[in-house]
Amino acid sequence: MPTLAYSIRNSLYLNITNRCSNACSFCIKLNSSTGDENDLFLDTEPSFDEIMAAIAEFSDFEEVVFCGYGESLLRFDIVKQVAEAVKQKYCTRVRINTDGQANLVHGRNIIPELAGVVDCFSVSLNAPDAETYMRLCHSPFGAAAFIGVCDFIRLAAAEIPEVIASVVRVTSLDVEACKALALSLGASFRLRPYYQG
Repeated sequence: MPTLAYSIRNSLYLNITNRCSNACSFCIKLNSSTGDENDLFLDTEPSFDEIMAAIAEFSDFEEVVFCGYGESLLRFDIVKQVAEAVKQKYCTRVRINTDGQANLVHGRNIIPELAGVVDCFSVSLNAPDAETYMRLCHSPFGAAAFIGVCDFIRLAAAEIPEVIASVVRVTSLDVEACKALALSLGASFRLRPYYQG
């Protein structure tokens, strides 16, 4: 049965969609049907009530993280509704792991609508330049994708308490250039391992 909520250390992860605005060549979905032994391929996208019920099955967590096998911000209204409910009911930290293309998807800056309920964005920067980004991430937004991700990080850094820009360690990636770009955009930097299944 597909997993909606799963725990890793002190964090509770929410898997609310398998849709994504990218088709990254290094995506864990290509190599595994599970995350931490959980089946993350959804049959249907869960409702607000189903997500809250899944959260209620856990009692000990220090943060709630929107991170499954898809881009959670494609379901922006649900993310906002759940984040607000989590803050009200559990008074805990909320993090969103994202590809940073939500503003392109929705045609507006959605970050101000999450200020006050989201404590952290972890944004997949994945490249130091547009050419590398397209080679790795295959975005439907073409050349605008990388600029959109950089803009998202910069805008988020102005409104959200913590913003992390991350890259996956893949062959021939200039990690130091990625780090320099992340810092210039106002984010901290994280290097993630490449999971090959």
